[in-house]
Amino acid sequence: MKNRLFIVSILALSLFATTACTNWLDTRPESEMILDEYWTTESEAEAVLMAAYRGFITSDCTYRMLVWGELRSDNFTQGTGIGDEINKVLRQEITPSTPYTTWSSFYSVINYCNTFLSFAPDVLKKDDNFTVEKLRKLSAEAYAVRALAYFYLVRAFQNVPWISEPSLDDTQDFIVPQFSERAVLDSIIRDLELYSLPYIPRIHSTDKETKGRFTKNGVYALLADIYLWDNQFEKCSQMCDYILADDYYTLVPAENFYSQVFYTGFSSESIFEFGYDNNIQVNDATRSLYGYQNNQNGQLAFPVTLVSGQYSPFEYPAGSYIESKNDVDIRWKDFFVNDPGVGVYQIFKYAGIQRTENFDGSRSTYSYRNNTSNWIVYRLPDVILMKAEAVLQGKQEEGLAEALSLVNMTYSRSNGGDTLSLDYYDNSYDKLVELVLRERQRELMFEGKRWFDLMRMARRAGSPAPLVSFIARKGEGSEALGKMSQMNALYWPVNKGELEANTALVQNKFYETESTTSTLK
Repeated sequence: MKNRLFIVSILALSLFATTACTNWLDTRPESEMILDEYWTTESEAEAVLMAAYRGFITSDCTYRMLVWGELRSDNFTQGTGIGDEINKVLRQEITPSTPYTTWSSFYSVINYCNTFLSFAPDVLKKDDNFTVEKLRKLSAEAYAVRALAYFYLVRAFQNVPWISEPSLDDTQDFIVPQFSERAVLDSIIRDLELYSLPYIPRIHSTDKETKGRFTKNGVYALLADIYLWDNQFEKCSQMCDYILADDYYTLVPAENFYSQVFYTGFSSESIFEFGYDNNIQVNDATRSLYGYQNNQNGQLAFPVTLVSGQYSPFEYPAGSYIESKNDVDIRWKDFFVNDPGVGVYQIFKYAGIQRTENFDGSRSTYSYRNNTSNWIVYRLPDVILMKAEAVLQGKQEEGLAEALSLVNMTYSRSNGGDTLSLDYYDNSYDKLVELVLRERQRELMFEGKRWFDLMRMARRAGSPAPLVSFIARKGEGSEALGKMSQMNALYWPVNKGELEANTALVQNKFYETESTTSTLK
């Protein structure tokens, strides 16, 4: 695994010296460092932590957050000028040679965190201004950034190598086996509970820092997500409650919803998002896959079969009531281009500035952005709907009213103040579970969430069948659906190059072939 997975030496920090996402990240490490000479000041230590954050906004990481979290879901179909590798993933044609099976960019982030956690304590002896309290606060962020990287890896691959020591040179032996999902989840939960939450600040010095770096609420959101994945519903609900009790976060009013949340960024409902600076680092993933002013036709589009009709999350018949009416729900209008004349329903979320309607509301005009978009990891509606899911899964029938009240918080904002009633769903637990999943799709589509939502459903069922039923709704053929016939198929294979470099790795059983298993010990 040396030179492929973990070898990100301390000298490689200089690669990040020319990139930054906001001014507060523009703390530049020296272009050349000798380990004994570098860790001398607080600013040098913080520069390594900022490099970990910046690692997440590289194209490799951002593409994978989007691809792993959503590309295989029912939210996407072919757009215009789609690339071959993206198209193959859409068709579920995934092999150990697929480029998106590489995980080195996430382990680079992890290595920066490991490097900080290993060497930052030495600075206490060299810089009198660097206090134990400051070290604990910065370390709390490092643990959170590392936990987020591992959580993406676990959801994508299930069993992954656990590395908690820094890789500094080629003399280290990193022939490391995968750890079980259980072991990795336990480790990141422990780190977040013991080393992040007690010391991480509620807010940073500026609003942009508070939303662009991990805070206490960011850690709560990450823990809620992990607990929901791990079926620890009471703990998930508790983490969500902590965030919902903080009046620092508010839902953006409907009239400003799109422009403030997805165009301007760092909105009042943002909990944690990666910021990009158009002059330094652009979000290549959203530009290429969704579009922007100079290329409005992204590689991906929203399936026609989901725009309206029996499979659509919009216009859903709840008893005699039509849920989420297309002529009212602003998400149906704002998130994709409602113009069948262009041939596909282009994705507008992240790609645009704003949508304006003509005088009678019969037609919309879409204005596209020329600058780059941020990438939102957690915002308030995600937390609200995670809690709704946890309440239903944990309390079952006793949680119906509470779950519906939570759904109405996001639903009402987008539907002109209308609310849903339990009567529409016959006070049925199963129908409320479907409603929460549907509302998450409406609210969070194209934000890298949908595949993981469907995965949670499949994991609880112990079968890929419920997930496959959703993928089938966008018109996938039997061949593509057959490639998701086993639970192991829902995870990604270990990259062929990683298997060759690290003989301790074991291939996902669904993707085992003679050529990939022959290199294993």
